[in-house]
Amino acid sequence: MPEKKFYVYEWFIIDTFEIFYVGKGTELRRFELHNRSKYFMNIYNKYNCAVRLYKQKLTNEEACKEEIERIADLKAIGQAKCNFTNGGTGFAEGFLNPTAQNPHYGDKNGMRTQNIDFSGENNPFYGKRHNEETKERISKNRRGKGARFGKDNPMYKNGILIEGEKNGMFGKKGFNHPNSKMYEITYSPDKKEILTYKECEKKFGIAFSRIYMNGGILNYKKKTPNSVYEGLEIKRLK
Repeated sequence: MPEKKFYVYEWFIIDTFEIFYVGKGTELRRFELHNRSKYFMNIYNKYNCAVRLYKQKLTNEEACKEEIERIADLKAIGQAKCNFTNGGTGFAEGFLNPTAQNPHYGDKNGMRTQNIDFSGENNPFYGKRHNEETKERISKNRRGKGARFGKDNPMYKNGILIEGEKNGMFGKKGFNHPNSKMYEITYSPDKKEILTYKECEKKFGIAFSRIYMNGGILNYKKKTPNSVYEGLEIKRLK
């Protein structure tokens, strides 16, 4: 069986090109929204965002190394705000996946398993150091840069925080909000419905997360309560 190939991906805000999250994965992981932090989802729902590949066709070890270095570079310039670790600790499948529902101690598929601690010597980056080229790049990127204050902060105008009714986006939602994501769902030729991203995610589950970018046909790989919507067509409107 061929070795599974990994990639490193990054989510960014389209209008500013600011990268707010870096991760590694295989197959369709970069598009999926389940198991994302509330900080990730806050940015995703507030801005018009997209995902792109940074490096691909990597082994797991190579992907861990690339993820760690990319996060370090971006942290140095005030980005990757939704990465709360140094990276390099995620696994795509099997008993090494921290999200797997394994007991603290027990047998699974004939293997003895337990919760895995990725701190200290268990961290793939333990004992390693960034090379001089990476250190210089981080140092260069930090010069003259930092957090966005005053007029540089999109939430401020003339150094004053715009909030409440004074905010141009106050009370706007659905088609009236410029960053909203809206979808048309076709149940039958004479029955259609228009929903927001959040409404679609709640109603259709993980199959929707695979097609939310451009729309498409819902396909459930496993049977779930949402799989009654198998084959449903969803069209992205904006």
